[in-house]
Amino acid sequence: MTITGTVTSSNIEAATVTRSRRSHAARVGTVYAWRRWATRHRVLAAILGGAVAVHVTTLLGFWFGGFGLTRLDYNTANGMVYLPDASPVQQFLVGGLSHYVDGVFFAVVFAIAISPRLPLRATAVGNLAKALIFGTVLALLALFVTAPFVFGPARGIHDPLVAFHAGWKYVLSVLLFHWLYGLHLGLIYNPLDDDDESTFDSRS
Repeated sequence: MTITGTVTSSNIEAATVTRSRRSHAARVGTVYAWRRWATRHRVLAAILGGAVAVHVTTLLGFWFGGFGLTRLDYNTANGMVYLPDASPVQQFLVGGLSHYVDGVFFAVVFAIAISPRLPLRATAVGNLAKALIFGTVLALLALFVTAPFVFGPARGIHDPLVAFHAGWKYVLSVLLFHWLYGLHLGLIYNPLDDDDESTFDSRS
């Protein structure tokens, strides 16, 4: 009975290890399949990544106030620029459409013009780092260009350093917002290096 019990336990352990390895292989295969698709359809992958990134980040921006930061509502901010005399609902909807289009547009620009020129390999970590760098650039543009020369004047404020005069919480919120955008963009727009794609194809 002892020998039988030992053999049975070993069989169970071996079966568990086998299932774990198969599950891991399936996950790896799924990730590579997605990355290969993103490599072959870069614009579509960028559009999808941009749409998801701007949507998730916009929702999180609304919640910043609950964490002691500045609540960011780029939907309304854009609406005040395009429709200064409209109702708050109209400003939110039209501004939201503009904001989402911007998020997708910048993702496509990143995929076509920025990512290929950054000196990092197209690994999972490298793609994420590229997107975070891009997010940082967008944050700096928001702080030094958009806030003082677009959103500020729409509210009757003419101050080239309005973002910094709004306080450190606002600056941190803008940085965090665009880092989150870059994070989600980099997780979805995650193409392979040419060498990695060739290796994957040879194994398929």
